[in-house]
Amino acid sequence: MDLTSWFTVDWYWYTVFAGILIIEFLYAIILMNDPSSERRARGYAQMMDALEAIVYGVLLLGAIIFVSSTVIVGVNIVDPHTAENYWGNVTQRLINYQLSLALLERDLTLTVILSPLTGTLNSASLLARIMAQYLLFFAVAMLFLTKVAIGYGTLMVSVGLALTSTRRLRSIGPYLVFSLISIAVLSGGLAPYVYNAIQKLQFNYTSGIIDVFTEAFKQFFMGRLNDIVNDGKLLAEVAIVVSVVSALVLAIAAAASRASGGFADTLLSRVRGI
Repeated sequence: MDLTSWFTVDWYWYTVFAGILIIEFLYAIILMNDPSSERRARGYAQMMDALEAIVYGVLLLGAIIFVSSTVIVGVNIVDPHTAENYWGNVTQRLINYQLSLALLERDLTLTVILSPLTGTLNSASLLARIMAQYLLFFAVAMLFLTKVAIGYGTLMVSVGLALTSTRRLRSIGPYLVFSLISIAVLSGGLAPYVYNAIQKLQFNYTSGIIDVFTEAFKQFFMGRLNDIVNDGKLLAEVAIVVSVVSALVLAIAAAASRASGGFADTLLSRVRGI
């Protein structure tokens, strides 16, 4: 597993904020040498704020390395452009699948003589339709998030690290970073699985008067309705996997975001107490 294909750290943003921190730190030193006890206390507080920002940045970067190298090291994640291609193909396949069912239903109705069979088709394809729609929504969402990661992944991580230097915005940093990691794990990890599973769908229909009679014969007299039912079962299994994995990844990401900030708060509060 390699997250570097999904993002790198643009140190420009952190350098800008680090420059501000250095200026604040130097100003704090000047204040600490002031005869006024009030200004010395202010200088001490300002110096601690600058040190906190540096510690937060280091800890957050360490959390990224830790999560990448231990927690999700065994996950096979494809690069973002490959994932984008996978999700695009999955989206189109699911659209075509649902259109095939809709076109067969339409053509059965148009033949009049075969129109009573639409009820049987609807019953057999109910699960497949519902699961296909759910997975289509999921695939479109993953496609969108993958495009976001491609365009703004490096910016999200870089700004997330940089925000650790600002007390009021510090809590946002870990969420930006781990949101991007979540997208990488979900999109890059699930894309090959979903794509390969979708290729196993058996039902396909080409619209046409001759085709509808041929398909009607196959579906209702040669037992091919079972293919649609099995397709529904397959899609349901895929839907369960992506739902469970998504819930786990999002829960871990949220916990890691809170933990990275919580550990830093605990550490720095101890330092302040020394």
